[in-house]
Amino acid sequence: MWPACIKSSSALLRNAKFSDEPESVNMKVHLSILAATCLFLGFSTAARSAEREAVKLFVREVPLQVQGREVQVVAIEQEDGTQGYSPQKDDGFHVEVVNELKVPTTLHWHGLIVPNSMDGVPFVTQAPIPPGERYRYDFPLKQTGTYWMHSHYGLQEQLFNSAPLIIRSPEEDAKADQEVVVMLSDFSFTPPNEILRNLQGQNSSQTSQSELMPSPRSEEMSPKPGMNMPKTEVSEMTAQVWDENAKTLGKTTVSSPPVDIDVHYDALLANRRTLDDPEIVSVKAGSRVLLRLIAASSATNFYIDTGVLDAQILAVDGQAVQPLKGSFFQLGIAQRLDLLVTIPEAGGAFPILAQGEGTTLLAGIVLVTKEAAIPKLATNAALKTAALDNTQEQKLRALSPLPERPVDLTLPVALGGDMARYVWTINGEAYPNRNSLDVKAGQRVALTFTNQTMMPHPMHLHGHDFQVVEIDGALISGAMRDTVVVPPKSTIRVIFQADNAGIWALHCHLLYHLATGMFTVVKYEGVETPFWQPEKTPTELQDGR
Repeated sequence: MWPACIKSSSALLRNAKFSDEPESVNMKVHLSILAATCLFLGFSTAARSAEREAVKLFVREVPLQVQGREVQVVAIEQEDGTQGYSPQKDDGFHVEVVNELKVPTTLHWHGLIVPNSMDGVPFVTQAPIPPGERYRYDFPLKQTGTYWMHSHYGLQEQLFNSAPLIIRSPEEDAKADQEVVVMLSDFSFTPPNEILRNLQGQNSSQTSQSELMPSPRSEEMSPKPGMNMPKTEVSEMTAQVWDENAKTLGKTTVSSPPVDIDVHYDALLANRRTLDDPEIVSVKAGSRVLLRLIAASSATNFYIDTGVLDAQILAVDGQAVQPLKGSFFQLGIAQRLDLLVTIPEAGGAFPILAQGEGTTLLAGIVLVTKEAAIPKLATNAALKTAALDNTQEQKLRALSPLPERPVDLTLPVALGGDMARYVWTINGEAYPNRNSLDVKAGQRVALTFTNQTMMPHPMHLHGHDFQVVEIDGALISGAMRDTVVVPPKSTIRVIFQADNAGIWALHCHLLYHLATGMFTVVKYEGVETPFWQPEKTPTELQDGR
């Protein structure tokens, strides 16, 4: 209505012939007022429309039952209790975050290509959202697929301040008859700040079953006086294997030394439920089901086991790949995995299980056809899993790789750490600092991740997609991603197009590594950085539990 009003009144003003007679002058004044009124009302209506279209996401504490105990965690939910947000791509992104916590927060839209001011990183792209306040995020959507949202403030991720973010389109909806979102988390009865103090050696005892695991094989580790160093004898573990003849990813048993992990958790959860009371999803026999798996964990990588169901990887991190078959898959912290499975015509119950790297802990859901018996599932596997490696990453191929062009700039990203002091570094420096990886708009940039430690690091770059192009010296046209797991002593090279100006976080997504230094920024030449205040970053840890 209002665009037509503005167009009509403007046209009358342009085409009408006015004289100095009072009636003509009055007509000109009236038309001018009409045009101005239409313009004002149009802007006002558009503003009100945008306000009405904004989805409110409330960040609040909620109760959760884990192993028979009620605990308080955080949820990101809409007014009707819906977890997260699932907009249509063409509608754009319109969200108002309402902070109902007693401490500040922010939300980061993990994997989305957004304007820099919308990225949700405190003391980098915005100020924290104070308790009781709200913050508006509006931007066009450039992607579709499986993403997620999470707090980037302090250790709030460990408190489940996260939710799914599925960007929809007709093409996404046509991929399967049904889709199931599975969000995986790791849970500890120990508060996050206490976990961190234990890792730093500041506490003398644990208050739950969670155990801290030193890295005895790390070259940079110096044993502390009185530390009981675990033995490193090999034992049987479950690992992923590539079957060259069948061209499929499967499961095998290997002899392997213990996996270096930081925290042993009390439980793993899928959609906030443990495996003794899993989510039961009704499916139809013969139907095609798309599993959207999200690793929303703080310090746990996963293996995904589809059991008797053969699956195809259709996308990783929201980006389409050439379909890759298998039944046993790797999923690093913060990564996403879209798996397509077909339910047998005979029907039945089909567990989809996630096992924590280096542990026997399990979580998952069960796909069940009508009248099928629901099995009782064990919450622990018989064997631990081996460490994540490059078996799967080497086989992934982007469906739409970056256009070929020479690399203009190569930046080293050396990943290091000191387990004795529990400090993690990028290029020898622990954040906070004023270091940055500097790029110019329009450049084709390569990042060379070199893991100098004995732990895997899921490295995430904000504001960009990148392509994996080299793994331990072997060139590939690998997957497009926003998060890549760099295994111990491995080197992975990725490339991206510097086409989104700003200052962007680059960090390990293992929460306690991020919090103790494995964080830096990619900064475009000439951009203003009014919110970048590294010296304030440590204050975030004071507001956790």
